[in-house]
Amino acid sequence: MTNCKLILQAIDYIESNLKQPLSVLTLSRVSGYSLYHFIRLFQGVTGLTPGDYIARRRISEAAREILRSPGRTFQDISLDYSFNDYETFTRAFKRLLHTTPTRIRQKSNPDIPLLLHPIQGMDLPHWTVHNTVSPEIIELGEIRLQGPFITANNDPSIIGTAWEQLFSSISSIPERKLPERYYQLSYWPDDYEDSGFSLLCACELNASLPLPPGTKLQTNRENADNNLPVHTLPPARYLRFLHRGPSAEVSATYKYIYGVFLPGSDYRLNLSYEFEYYGKDYLGPDNPNSVSEIYIPLTLL
Repeated sequence: MTNCKLILQAIDYIESNLKQPLSVLTLSRVSGYSLYHFIRLFQGVTGLTPGDYIARRRISEAAREILRSPGRTFQDISLDYSFNDYETFTRAFKRLLHTTPTRIRQKSNPDIPLLLHPIQGMDLPHWTVHNTVSPEIIELGEIRLQGPFITANNDPSIIGTAWEQLFSSISSIPERKLPERYYQLSYWPDDYEDSGFSLLCACELNASLPLPPGTKLQTNRENADNNLPVHTLPPARYLRFLHRGPSAEVSATYKYIYGVFLPGSDYRLNLSYEFEYYGKDYLGPDNPNSVSEIYIPLTLL
């Protein structure tokens, strides 16, 4: 059995027992390894220690339960996930999500909680690459984008439909940069896990002309003559990650960014959008050698 398969079996065991008492020693015994070797192996494959994975998955699921079930008490939810008392539960929230259960329920936390989704087999090949390559910090000026605007939920086919709509309308976008530069902008409301997140499949427009002194800025998103909305991203500082492989596997890279890298860093996110850029190394959505760029905003400039 390969190391990855062994760790995936351990993860399946964790996921099946999130609401039960569970120790790393028990996991190592189930896996047939010494405690020290199991911890090193788990961290080498996933980028997380097994203890961190268990804690972050429990807190992530507890946070989702807090949002889904406003009538349930924090005490009941903490007991569901094997926390002995509410004080321990709150300390874990602050340590792992940099917020409290109350602020999660009130949606009053300025930072975006970095929830960890279950690790799956398709995630690990991408995570192995990212474990050894750090993202770049990039500063970008204003970016104007135009294209179809959709809300994505459980039907990924609508994203492909939006791209088809953009490509069929591209000649009717006179302000587009040439050669065309393509982006996928994602942003989400507080309840995005239930309502879905919004997407703009877009091409970049030429820079807007400077406004005369005293002119009021308009809202970010506005209607264009051909009914494709325009969205203006303000100048910002970003973390730039690379996704290598088919576009259908990009969720593995996002899981690593939000579930492993950012929680282990000092970066705090309070801008609820991100975008992908498809440059010269992007060879198409199904090409295993494609490289797309993922930009996570840190601060406005």
